Amino acid sequence: MQKILCFGELGAYWIPRGTQTIDQLEVPLYAQFPGGSAANVAVACQRLGISSALVGQIGFDTVGRYVKDCIERYEVDCKYLLQSDYSTPMAFLHLDTKGKRSFSFNRDNTADLNYPSSELHSEMFADVGIFHCCSNSLTEQAIYECTLQAMQMAKAEQTLTSFDVNLRLIIWPDMKQVKPRVMQMMHYSDIVKLRVEEINYLRGTQSESDFLSELFECGVKVVLISDAEHPVRLYTKSHHQSLMTPTVEVVDITGAADAFSGGWLYGLLKQGIHNPSQLENACNKITPLIDAVNIAMCCGAYAITQKGAWSAMPTHSDISELLTSIETI
Repeated sequence: MQKILCFGELGAYWIPRGTQTIDQLEVPLYAQFPGGSAANVAVACQRLGISSALVGQIGFDTVGRYVKDCIERYEVDCKYLLQSDYSTPMAFLHLDTKGKRSFSFNRDNTADLNYPSSELHSEMFADVGIFHCCSNSLTEQAIYECTLQAMQMAKAEQTLTSFDVNLRLIIWPDMKQVKPRVMQMMHYSDIVKLRVEEINYLRGTQSESDFLSELFECGVKVVLISDAEHPVRLYTKSHHQSLMTPTVEVVDITGAADAFSGGWLYGLLKQGIHNPSQLENACNKITPLIDAVNIAMCCGAYAITQKGAWSAMPTHSDISELLTSIETI
């Protein structure tokens, strides 16, 4: 089976673990976990039984050594993961009583933003079925250009390209660049995933149908729109279908979106969809895409019943019962 190649960040996520009373102070306690959207998706694919590799850069610092050790333990291929004198990115997560996340970031000129485009080469795409990235690597000019170059190379190698919009506006230094850069990515994306909030942000005064038409005119073949526990909407140029998500008890949504993405990519490759012609056939048949979405939804649903990110990523056996429940709806 072809593998998944993920481009983007690997860093440390500090997750709250209660408080401790010290003298007159209530001191918040945080545990350090590995994370980053690209790394999360790579781990999700690996957990499901499909080979994945990560293209990115971390520091030689203590945090960088820690997250590199972590991702290697999950057997993600790290031969394209560089280390440099730049610092490794970090994020601090804050969870409310319902598990909803908010973030603060330490991402000023960090290693992930300084991945050198000279390290990109066509050999990276050998045996790669899908190249995946998100908008976190579009925020600064240099890494934006590097990401575009990687997408162009993937297209030239007849590798499917996947773009998870995954907007975190807090990390963008120039809000005027958000829509132009995201829309430029659409020209090189075969598969696009958005949350409903993201499509509303990007379309502005456009109707949703006009915005989707614009995406298809850019060359996008498949669009997925997620909306928390509400149905996932699957669009191709000629088909639209809504799929009900499994009902589960929410524990922690930290890794849910990336578990969903990993499940979606795994579902495509499992059915032999790893080049443009196979994707076109799947769009015509539509059932293979629906099957892949069902796997994605079950992966996302399972992840929110667990704590953490990588520890919440399911194996295929973990989602077997959820898949059965979807098939009987």
